[in-house]
Amino acid sequence: MTDFIIVGHGLAGSVMAHQLIERGQKVLVLDAGLPHSASAVSVGLVNPLIGPKLNPPFMIRDCLMENELFFRQCERSWGSDFYRSIPLHRLFISEKQKKSWKEMEKNPDFFLFQNGQLNSDQYQKMGIQARLGGGITKNAWQLDVSRFLKASKDYLIAIKALKNSSFEFKRKENLQKVIFCEGFRVLENPWFKGLPFAPARGEVLSVQSGINLALSNGSWHLPGFADYAHMGSTWDHQNLLSGPTERGKQEILEKCNFVDLKKSDFPQHSSGVRSGTKDRHPIIGVHPVHKNLFLFNGFGSRGTSTIPHYAKKMTDFLLKNKSLPSEANLNRFI
Repeated sequence: MTDFIIVGHGLAGSVMAHQLIERGQKVLVLDAGLPHSASAVSVGLVNPLIGPKLNPPFMIRDCLMENELFFRQCERSWGSDFYRSIPLHRLFISEKQKKSWKEMEKNPDFFLFQNGQLNSDQYQKMGIQARLGGGITKNAWQLDVSRFLKASKDYLIAIKALKNSSFEFKRKENLQKVIFCEGFRVLENPWFKGLPFAPARGEVLSVQSGINLALSNGSWHLPGFADYAHMGSTWDHQNLLSGPTERGKQEILEKCNFVDLKKSDFPQHSSGVRSGTKDRHPIIGVHPVHKNLFLFNGFGSRGTSTIPHYAKKMTDFLLKNKSLPSEANLNRFI
């Protein structure tokens, strides 16, 4: 008999499934293959210094450690490589930011994340426009999300734990334990749709840039795992299902003007909808009334960084009755 039904085989659903399987649980993952999934277009960036102030994200050290444990175990088990370390060049957008980086270099707490600077001339020689230079971030990572999800799917099929189907809400009365990992589709979920989600559509360009460096000035240029690099992204909280737009494409090109793409072509232009939340923390836990219904959602643009960490916490909650992190527990809204 199945111990848990998991609704959704995006990054959240996949990681949650394998955390439970690793603990000896029998799962059935339901994947309806619906369009506009964020995981389907994710470039898998794990960035340890974010925002204009270049702050380490919440719990980043714990998240980096759990990512390493989880994804390396999956690579060994499935005989595939999909998680790699990348030096991420943060191109400064202001003198204030450049000064902040220099001051941060003196702080031992930031030693884990910083690996020096380059000036504008050094970048110019590499074909990169960076008037104020940039700092090199270490302990940045990139997950090949599509390869990870394919390996996950192949494994789940092999153990008969994947079904191409949606969840039939009318069958709630069978009291099976169900974990909803639906991404922004949670807005259609009758038990959890009232929570403060804030989904946002993001667009990504695949490009032939000829530059094999990970670059960011808030927007980013990342080498792909195949032939193309990727650039993005945009934020749109209104037109969730519009798909990629010409306006989004032009916005990306303007923000990523540190790379000259005048002679490049754009073999792919895609979009997906992030399952963000209003307080920017995920929402996980058990329904206050229906104790067999669980939620694992709301990871926004930082899913690659945080999902394995919170999946472990969720698994401990489900199997050991441990407390969930207060910042993510859905009971903060009750």
